[in-house]
Amino acid sequence: MTANRYTFSWLTFLATFSMGAIDAYTYIAHDETFASAQTGNLIVFAVKFARGGFSQAWVCLPIWIGFALGCFVAQAALSWLNHKRNLRQRYLWLMGIVVLTLFVAALGQDWFSELVLIFILGWLSGYELTSFREVKETTVNNGIMTGNTKNIMVALYHWLVEHDRSERSKCLWIAATLLTFVLSASLSAVVCVQLSPNLVLWAVLGLNAAGLLAIYLASCFRNGAQ
Repeated sequence: MTANRYTFSWLTFLATFSMGAIDAYTYIAHDETFASAQTGNLIVFAVKFARGGFSQAWVCLPIWIGFALGCFVAQAALSWLNHKRNLRQRYLWLMGIVVLTLFVAALGQDWFSELVLIFILGWLSGYELTSFREVKETTVNNGIMTGNTKNIMVALYHWLVEHDRSERSKCLWIAATLLTFVLSASLSAVVCVQLSPNLVLWAVLGLNAAGLLAIYLASCFRNGAQ
């Protein structure tokens, strides 16, 4: 018997927390770039181009390219993992890649060039955005709050005006996702400004490693119980 996919909704919140923290980190520590918010990243590109030409603006391109490739790779991974009936095994693979990528980024942040580091973080953001998108029965964006804000208000209209009670949970879950993103971005900004930007990636790595360990232990416990 496979695990119900709803039991892994917490991974979407973990991904959302990670994306908020990394977005604040890249904006503060790496030339006002955004890892997951590509709308903002492209706006920064346009502003930098207007002010200083391509020599200033092109810093935004590696992170955009990395994000696009991350989405592509995540979809390929999801298609490949579809044959695995055990959802815990799927998420072990998906989270394993996240933790490995974060480990490389955190360990190499003092040695990688800025363009290499933000490319890796853009790749990770695209990968997570594609891989972890469900909370209960609701599809959310863990790194794109523009879409989430629009979806909150659409669901709120259906709930309050059309009295569709099924939209209530959708509205609340998306709102929780948005608040998680804002909270993590705020905490990350405080750490970057008052302590050290380098601590952000290590903290995000620790949280995701704990998530991976939780899935692994749950899988071992289930197998032992059987």
